[in-house]
Amino acid sequence: MVDEPRMHEKSNDTDELIRLSFFTDMAKSIAAATTFGETLEQVMDNVNRIFTPSNWSMLLLDCKTNELIFTLVTGNQKVKELQNRRIPADKGIAGWIASTGRSIIIEDVSDDDRFDHSIDEVTGFKTESIIGVPLKTSNRVFGVIELINKLNGDRFTPLDLKILTTIADFAAIAIEKAYYFKALHRVATLDALTEVYNRRAFYQIIDREMERCRRLEREMAALMIDIDDFKEINDKKGHAAGDEVLRETSRILQRNVRKVDYVFRYGGDEFIILMPDTTLAIAEEVKKRINAAMEFDPSHRELIYSASIGTYSGCPKSADELFDKVDAELYAEKDRKKEASIADLAMNIGDIIEETEQN
Repeated sequence: MVDEPRMHEKSNDTDELIRLSFFTDMAKSIAAATTFGETLEQVMDNVNRIFTPSNWSMLLLDCKTNELIFTLVTGNQKVKELQNRRIPADKGIAGWIASTGRSIIIEDVSDDDRFDHSIDEVTGFKTESIIGVPLKTSNRVFGVIELINKLNGDRFTPLDLKILTTIADFAAIAIEKAYYFKALHRVATLDALTEVYNRRAFYQIIDREMERCRRLEREMAALMIDIDDFKEINDKKGHAAGDEVLRETSRILQRNVRKVDYVFRYGGDEFIILMPDTTLAIAEEVKKRINAAMEFDPSHRELIYSASIGTYSGCPKSADELFDKVDAELYAEKDRKKEASIADLAMNIGDIIEETEQN
């Protein structure tokens, strides 16, 4: 027969194993997230499952404006209107948590001077109790998780605070990781000078768009843009002027395409635009808008330049096929410009000769 102390000891060991298993599973689910969206989903799932609060929110700190942004809001429809709302980072309970980096349980907010009633006035909700913890890494606070009122009417406990702190710790690590991955992806796919997609991103995206083009049996369009006499700009006005031309070109291209279109700096002074579900006629209209913007944009008064643009529309079998066709159109455009320039020069020379003969 097992005596009572040993049975009690086994019971404590079992409870401890259950708690460890619970925290391990929770940590794995949050740590497995690789994007900001996935992290929010896992945090939301764990908070809702464990605490069942009436309302809760995650606020992230905008360091530039020193404001907290309601990034994740759970509750009734009125409360959800707080989504993306901003509050001063030093206001209310959430502001106190963000400012001090400390966790807190408030059993009755009516007795606490730090509580800000303005949010309840917006939502029509009555806050009674709050539990809140900071999101932080390396002692840098970048957000707050705040839970309002338990559904069963009970107050939040120290155990609740410990669990929520654990969730916040893992969430902070996952959010930081997600931002790190996003930064790496940005460096890998964006051109540093112009901040449009780079050549590497072109070959990643073109494969996806060609597959989509074949699946939906629709056309896709491409424009290749080459800045005229770019070497001459660099030679005569310096590389700083050349860099500004590249940056301004990228801005013009982005202003004249749709959100679903892609702008790439393919290399040197060449840009490519990919336009899903687009006919050649629409691509030609975009070409006209780009040329007009380059000619009449006020920012070009001191630095005037032009670009040649080739257009293509179809459903290519490979990236090389698309590139070859749009590149051929680009150089045909350059040849037309040269012929027009020679014709203008010949006409001018003819006018000069005629005028000389008359005199």
